[in-house]
Amino acid sequence: MELETMKSLGMMGAAAAIGISAVGSSIGMGFTGPAALGAWKKAYAQGKGAIFSIMVFVGCPLSQTIYGFILMNAIVSKINALPPEATFCSWAAYLGAGIFGGLGIGASSWFQAVICASAIDTVCDTGKGFANGLMVMGIAETIALFVLVFTMMNLP
Repeated sequence: MELETMKSLGMMGAAAAIGISAVGSSIGMGFTGPAALGAWKKAYAQGKGAIFSIMVFVGCPLSQTIYGFILMNAIVSKINALPPEATFCSWAAYLGAGIFGGLGIGASSWFQAVICASAIDTVCDTGKGFANGLMVMGIAETIALFVLVFTMMNLP
């Protein structure tokens, strides 16, 4: 295999890191956005005002796209710092790091959104539980941070 092809395959890992993370964030927004709109619709139907603090939960899945961006930059920096002959040994590691790192980060976003959608429903129905929802959401967020840090620590 040519060195340029191997470098390109490694760079695909960088693209996968951001792309797959962003897919997870997008899927997550598909849960939190409708949950917020439904909660506001319910509040309006009952003659209540909208609870805008739930926007915190709506935006939570977006942070994983930032983590994917950070991982992408780390992979690109490592690849660009390699001497050409080292690409022969490491392209698969970068491709795998991007794919599996992106999957871990994206899945965290997806399930974080499920948690946030429940928190939105709870807060809008009861007016309580905002801090509890943030704590549970934070656990899902932590998974993405672990994936990011551990993947970056193990880049060749």
